[in-house]
Parts: sequence; structure tokens; C-alpha cells
Amino acid sequence: MRSELVDLQWLLSQALQVLTTPPDDPVLRFAVYSAIALAGLTLLIMLQVLVLTELASRRERRRLAFTGDWRPRLAAWSVEHGDALPWPPRGKHEEVWFMLLWLRLRRQVRGQSQQRLNALFEGIGMSGRVVRLLRGRGVHRRLLSLSCLQYLGNDRYWSDVLPLLDDPNPVMALTAAQTLVAMDPERAMQRVIPLVELRRDWAIPRLEALCRQAGPTAVSGPLLARLVEGEAPPIRLVALLTWAEPNRVAPWARRFLTGRIDEQEGTDVSLCAALSCLGQQHDPRDRPLLLRWLEAESPQVRLEAVQALRRQAGPEDAPFLLERLTDSSWWVRQAAADALVELPGVSDADIAAWQQALTDRYGRDALTRAIAERRR
Repeated sequence: MRSELVDLQWLLSQALQVLTTPPDDPVLRFAVYSAIALAGLTLLIMLQVLVLTELASRRERRRLAFTGDWRPRLAAWSVEHGDALPWPPRGKHEEVWFMLLWLRLRRQVRGQSQQRLNALFEGIGMSGRVVRLLRGRGVHRRLLSLSCLQYLGNDRYWSDVLPLLDDPNPVMALTAAQTLVAMDPERAMQRVIPLVELRRDWAIPRLEALCRQAGPTAVSGPLLARLVEGEAPPIRLVALLTWAEPNRVAPWARRFLTGRIDEQEGTDVSLCAALSCLGQQHDPRDRPLLLRWLEAESPQVRLEAVQALRRQAGPEDAPFLLERLTDSSWWVRQAAADALVELPGVSDADIAAWQQALTDRYGRDALTRAIAERRR
């Protein structure tokens, strides 16, 4: 009687013979080969997943060790200069980890700590490595490099960042603009403002944040220079006028608002910017222009005219504001009511008389609300 071991060997040999001998039927042969190929592919994918998981785990352990080593060094250096500069990070991964740590701490500190961290960054030669990464192809690493140069704020790297203003990636181009503004605001806005109309992929809120970063002094000159060039002001440029110096924008605003109302309708953004500028000036000579635009067709323009008049209104402007209490726009009625109760020299008896004389229910409600808020 054959032993069990011999039986097992025989079964294995038979199975191997079946697997290695393709069936005669072409369909079955194709099915067998497909199953074998699928099994091999599955094994390869499993092996790849295991290898990648192990590599990622090792990289994560290295990153945690690097962070634990460098975080206290950076924190100590931000408080006081050390006796000697530490060794710079080695390898591309460590460079990126260091930049992330440095940026995180750089955003949190102020004053002398910022200067110490900047000195450390340049002292260990990271600025040169940042410029090298800036010339690479990786979008994330280029953005990281721009963020580091933005916090350094050294115009020595101006020529390295300037070409990125024309980058087809809008995020890259705007980050480059922010970096240039951090280096030299006035010089940067001379380059950025002419691109506002060309780069339609730059969102207006991002441009406003850029103007806020640069400051009114840097924005006013190049912005007004572009507005004077053409007859019709570009809407995207006019939207940035609120971030310029009002006293420098006022002459353009007066010229723009002097035109006929029926010719200017349709440019609500421009009109609102001009009215807002004149409202900030508090100049009594602008009163006729503000009163004129209270009759505009656009409710947004009427609202801006009421708010501009509110900043310099006197008792003689009460009839014009009372008329706006019957406006079709809820916002205009509320703004007019707030302006009426804040008029200088107006007593509670005057306000009560206006309230009694109002026949429009919505205007009376707006004035009642304004009176209640005034008494708080």
C-alpha cells in the first residue's frame, strides 16, 4: 500500500501536468492563460503595494525624527542666536521638511524673531536651494519656494521670481506677485497692475488682497496711470480703486461722475468706486455730484450715493434723504433712514414729524428701525 507522501507527490505532479498542458479547445486555452495572467498581475500589484507602503512608512519615520530634531532648534534660534549655525538639511525630502517647519514658525513669530529666522535660513544656504527648486517643474515645490522667498522679502531674488508673473498657472502667477510685493511693493505694483486686464484668470478678491498687501501708496500711481490712458475705465481696474489713496483718486472720480447719467449707466462698479472715493473725501464741493447720482437707475449706485452723502450730509439734505425712503430698494431705504437719524442738528421732534408725514409703509418701517437703533 502506497504511503500518503507518495500519494501527495502524485497529486502534485498530476496538477502540474494539467497546468502545464494547455487544453485543446481554443476558448478554454484562452481562459486558462487569462486566469494565469490575472493571477500574476494581482501578485505584482500586491507586491507593489507592500513595497510602497514600506517606503512610505520609512519616510514618515524619517520625517518625524527630522521634525523632532529641528523643531526645538528653530524655536531656540527664534529666541536667541546660537553660537554656530547648524548643519543644513541633506537631500530633497529634508529640504522640503525644513522649509515647511520654517514657514510654520515664521508665520507665528514677530519682530526680532522673524529676522533671526531669516538669518538662519540664509546662513545655512537654504535660499540658494529655494531658488534651485523654483526653477524646477514641480508645482507644489515651486509654490513652497515662493512662500519662503515671500517671507524673506529680499529683493536680491527679484530676477528669479519676476518671470513667474507670466506663468500660465494663475495660482503660481499670483503667488509670484505676492512675493514681489513683499520684496518691493511700489516696484511690484508697476509690474502687476498692467497685467490685471490681461490675466482674466486672476480673481478680483485675490487682486484686492494683493493691493491690501502692497498698500495705498504703491497702488495709487500705476492704477491711476492705467485709468487715464483710456476713455472707458476697465472694470477690473476700477474694482481696485478702493485700495488706492482717496485724495489721489478724487480728481478722476469727479471727472467720471460729471458725465451724463444715461451715458454712464451700465458701469455700476466704476460709479460705485467713484462715489465711495468722494464720500471718503468729505468735501462739500462734491455735494451736487452726490445728490445727482441719488436718481441713478441702478439701486447699487443709489445706495453708494446715499452712503457717500451720509458722511457729509447736513440738515439741508433731509428732503433728498426723505425721498429715498420711498426707494424700491430695501438697502437704499435702510441707508437713507440711518443717514436721516444721524443728521447734525436734527432733534427727536424733527424725526417724529418725518415719521408722521411718511405715507409709504416701507419707508416708515425703515425710519422706525433707525430710530430704535439710535436710542440704544
